[in-house]
Amino acid sequence: MRALEEDLALSATDLSNFLSCRHRTALDMAVAYGKRKRPHFQDPLLDLLIERGKKHEQSYVESLLKDGLTVVDLTVVADRVGLVERTLEVMRQGPDVIVQGGLLGGMWFGKPDIMRRVPKTSGLGAWSYEIYDTKLARETRAGTILQLGLYSEMLGGAQGVCPELFHVITPDRESPLHTYRVNDYAAYFRLIRDRMEETVKLGDEAIAEANYPEPVEHCEICCWIGECRTRRRHDDHLSLVAGIARLQRRELVSHDVPTLGALAVMPLPLTFKPKRGSADSYTRVHHQARLQLGSRDLKVPLHELRPFEDGAGLCRLPEPSPGDIFLDLEGDPFAVEGGREYLFGIVTIDAEGEPSYRGFWAFTDREERRAFETVIDLMVQRAKDHPGMHIYHYAPYEQSAFKRLMGRYATREQELDSLLRAERFVDLYAVVRQGVIAGVERYSIKNLECFYTFVRSVDLADANRCLHAMEQALEMQCPDLVPTEVRDAVEGYNKDDCISTLRLRDWLETLRAQLQASGTLVPRPEPKEGATMGRGDRCQSVDARVSLRRGERFRCRAIP
Repeated sequence: MRALEEDLALSATDLSNFLSCRHRTALDMAVAYGKRKRPHFQDPLLDLLIERGKKHEQSYVESLLKDGLTVVDLTVVADRVGLVERTLEVMRQGPDVIVQGGLLGGMWFGKPDIMRRVPKTSGLGAWSYEIYDTKLARETRAGTILQLGLYSEMLGGAQGVCPELFHVITPDRESPLHTYRVNDYAAYFRLIRDRMEETVKLGDEAIAEANYPEPVEHCEICCWIGECRTRRRHDDHLSLVAGIARLQRRELVSHDVPTLGALAVMPLPLTFKPKRGSADSYTRVHHQARLQLGSRDLKVPLHELRPFEDGAGLCRLPEPSPGDIFLDLEGDPFAVEGGREYLFGIVTIDAEGEPSYRGFWAFTDREERRAFETVIDLMVQRAKDHPGMHIYHYAPYEQSAFKRLMGRYATREQELDSLLRAERFVDLYAVVRQGVIAGVERYSIKNLECFYTFVRSVDLADANRCLHAMEQALEMQCPDLVPTEVRDAVEGYNKDDCISTLRLRDWLETLRAQLQASGTLVPRPEPKEGATMGRGDRCQSVDARVSLRRGERFRCRAIP
């Protein structure tokens, strides 16, 4: 996005950002008008990936030259106006391929990687062009569809006829070409484009005022994340309340409860009948806000035990065993179709009572299968050596990942089934959410570490950057680009998560002991033996595919 005198020049990236967050559009407009400076957003692999992308494009162009096609490369033309004019001149000449041309359509400017000639009559003559875009990612996403749909429409304006298809070239050696019909997605990208054009006419200040920076998935990859978080904290925004839903926030605002502080002192029982959700759900978020408000400026936040419920919360803690395993996986749901679990981490307790960590890396299908089998075999052996052993993890991701891996590779079905039937896996997130109210903004394990004074060996800010770099490399099929220090940081982060899970289990055991000492009986779950899996169960288990998406992305189906 850039300002040209009083007008804005928009790009496909701007359209994708608008789809994710309109408040970001307002901030980017302010940068274009010179009112703000864009925050620096460090990305350790960005330069390397840009270079890899250029090489991928160059490799494809070289393959076209080897096929005897005529190629005109306009990369050296830097001026936008000159590039658009030169591109149109070259299109009229009719070469087979145009590289890095420029297209203009109203307030939109685009530089498609490649335009290839096709035998379809247009205003140019007995030929026209279609868009080909080289992408390192092997999964076509919403941003790519918006980008190529926009390019196709601008190309249609330049040549007098809209192209029928657009194409994505990936590094996949078996099927690199993915083809899509423009009309299949035309309504989608025109709708988003028209909405953005109408919105930017309002001006950056009006857009920012009308669109509060609500937390969304896009925040995690946005350069404005720090500023928006500061704004929400300054406003004491309701999104700071752990576990509150957006619909609940809207309901509370409609009843003059606009902040966390107001929610914390809201009278109970409710003085209104909620249109969205049950009254009990608002009572729960009230208690959460009350503890968070009371925890401000405290080194260790407040916490309370939830009302005792048999079979829930602390009652889900089994008897500790020296054979217990503490598990954490690092995965990227978009590295390959179905996701990739690229680091399996486990901690066990050694003979001296100290935590012992082992990590298993996996960048390919073969390595992932081997790591999965190794970890399952280790669990089965520990269960034989220590019949009371359990596998502790935080949140249901690990169990779901194991089920998916079992189905993908059709291996260790009986072993995993036995572990699941014996209820060896213990989700400490469920124990916490059912048993404890904590004065924290999120119930992630990182936010709970203050209660058991756990100090991480890898700074979380550094770990997040390195995790992002690792995921980028995996999605672009180039893990060889990852520097040693990045890989070491990711493994250190994974080790910290495993040990933190151990310390969390110990803290929850302390709470259980305190509750027992107060006279409340807290029964442990009854031990169960793993049953042999029948044929029907086995088929059902193998067929089960568990979605591990940590965030939804638009998935596009190419033309066969």
